[in-house]
Amino acid sequence: MSWAEAIEKAAEEMKLPKDGLTVKEISKPEKKIMGLKKIPGVYEILPKGMEKEEIKEREDVNGTVEVRNGQVLVTDPKGKGVDASLFIHEDQLIVNINGEPVTGNRTLKSQDVIEVSFEHLLPEVHFQVEPSESMLEAYVEIRRKSGKRYRLKNLEKTSRGSLQLEYDALAPDPIDPEQVRKALENYGVLPEFILEDAVKKACESKDSGKFLVAKGKPPVESRKTDIDYCSEIFVKEITRGLEPVVMKGTKLAEKNGEAVEGIPGVDVKGAEIKVQKVKDEELKAAEGAFLDGNAVYAERDGRPYLKKGEIGVVPLLTVVGDLDKDTEDIDFDGDVVVKGNVQDHMVIRATGNISIIGSVYHSELYAEQNIEVQGKVIGGTLRAGDENAVFQTLLPIVEKVILVVEAMFTGLQLTEGRTVQDIMDNISKGKEEIEVLFQEIKQIEEIFIPHQMQVVEEIEKKFAYVFKEIRLLHKEGFIELNTLYERLLSMAEMMREELLDARLIKVYYAQNATLKSSGDVEITGDGSYQSSIVAGSEIRFTKFASVVKGGTLLAGRYIKAGIVGTPSEIQTFLKVLDREGDITGRFYKGTTLMRKDELKEYGAILK
Repeated sequence: MSWAEAIEKAAEEMKLPKDGLTVKEISKPEKKIMGLKKIPGVYEILPKGMEKEEIKEREDVNGTVEVRNGQVLVTDPKGKGVDASLFIHEDQLIVNINGEPVTGNRTLKSQDVIEVSFEHLLPEVHFQVEPSESMLEAYVEIRRKSGKRYRLKNLEKTSRGSLQLEYDALAPDPIDPEQVRKALENYGVLPEFILEDAVKKACESKDSGKFLVAKGKPPVESRKTDIDYCSEIFVKEITRGLEPVVMKGTKLAEKNGEAVEGIPGVDVKGAEIKVQKVKDEELKAAEGAFLDGNAVYAERDGRPYLKKGEIGVVPLLTVVGDLDKDTEDIDFDGDVVVKGNVQDHMVIRATGNISIIGSVYHSELYAEQNIEVQGKVIGGTLRAGDENAVFQTLLPIVEKVILVVEAMFTGLQLTEGRTVQDIMDNISKGKEEIEVLFQEIKQIEEIFIPHQMQVVEEIEKKFAYVFKEIRLLHKEGFIELNTLYERLLSMAEMMREELLDARLIKVYYAQNATLKSSGDVEITGDGSYQSSIVAGSEIRFTKFASVVKGGTLLAGRYIKAGIVGTPSEIQTFLKVLDREGDITGRFYKGTTLMRKDELKEYGAILK
């Protein structure tokens, strides 16, 4: 085909004049095989001012979707174009097409009826009244949550689109202060304690939070007697300087102010907030000290102490050299220091501390305070305040008995809805609980001295009498129960005071010896061999490689040992009396461990 023929044909098909066309020659006409074969030319003919791509686009156009001002607009495809598609996935968006709800990916036609609606989130505001632990203040906790009013986000024309949301935040409405006041009054808050300005401010706030809206009358706390004590009074360790702790004339304590009882407060509900009852303490001088005005002074050289409100000075007895058969036994009202060894069959008794700068052989040392032996203890007995050794374990049981009695007192009240049978059931329950607690005491009677066990048995008999009389509704039973309660309170207070001044026995090594302490026993060196060690609280072997070979160790709460037992399985017994206590160490077979009345399992990791 020639150029003229091609333009003629194009003008006819496009129905355009020849001068309205542009012609691009792709290839010219040719003749091959000696002019026998003619190959027509190839031409690209387009209307003037129009590119090839534009014509194709006019012929094959995809459908489109767009979002404008909240409306979904759809155009249909042209030619071989495809329908527009739309992805619907927003949780708060509801789309119906032609009356049917749709989600996911959908194709669209211009004639489709598209309805869009939204699940708007409404704003929320909640509040509740919360008192402080002391009931002195009341708070209102407000939780505010903004709402959301959704709308469709504009979408430019596209053949594949996704509906997306945007929103306007909706602020919660303010709280009516009257609602808060009503809630406070319903809770029991007295109107005069409501802070009106604080309520208004909390209600107008746009934030969530906890707001103080009511406050009672705070108490004025009591003030105890102001006494300054010299620091030496509170030193528990035995001093190694072997010199008096204080010298004659040293000021031991001074009273700077009397006790002042506070003023009770009133909580937001009108209940009284009690203050601590205080009693003014007078300075009292015991032996070895004297009172001068508002101060107590040392009357002699020695060690100061404070016991039951009295301040005194314990004298110091120092023995230079060994204590042996050529010297007399010692019975001293104060501290005893021996700058040497204590040889066989000697006895030292002291109302204070005993300190031995050497070793002890087959002798007896009795101290009301602490005992320290810097060397070995071979045979014999050391006892530090052992009459009180049981208090560490006994006090928690006594406190439980007190709580049971208090619960019985509460249950004895014939309040509304309670019958006489309810009261008797309460008594029976208390009786059973107290009997169990006395059984616990009997399980540790091995560490009681005879007098202490007699006291326990006496109190147990009195409880038996009380329960018998109460079951018969005899007045004497209730009177005796109150008397027992007061006695138990006094006993508990006495034990607490004694435990504040816990005793300590500290030695380097013990062999075939008996060590008893109302507080702790501490072994600082190689350990112990076939010894009996009893501590009201703890037994500690401070050296990691220390060895316990045979014997019995009994502690109120805790035993910390190094290596226990021997490869030949020498019998060694360790026990703690507190069910919550523990025994730690590394054990050979042949060792028995007990926690209260239960065997404690262990792996024999040493062989």
